[in-house]
Amino acid sequence: MSERNQQHSAINLAPVERVISIAGGVLLIRKGLAVRGMFGLVDIAAGALGVFRGVTGICPAKRRMASRTPAATLKRLPAPQRLLGNG
Repeated sequence: MSERNQQHSAINLAPVERVISIAGGVLLIRKGLAVRGMFGLVDIAAGALGVFRGVTGICPAKRRMASRTPAATLKRLPAPQRLLGNG
């Protein structure tokens, strides 16, 4: 597979998600610069991650969630009667 195809297949965000990530990241960075201190640094770091996510179009968390099968994320609960102690 060519390098261009590998990059395109790695992108897992829709264009709207990318724009929202960039805009939210910029707002967090701006807020972090205004707040200063430790909370400001946290905002700046979170904003930088949002901008990175939007610019690259790659979200490892979304990829990881998409790779899980529904059975791995949902556990089957017992029947309601057994939960209530009626059976």
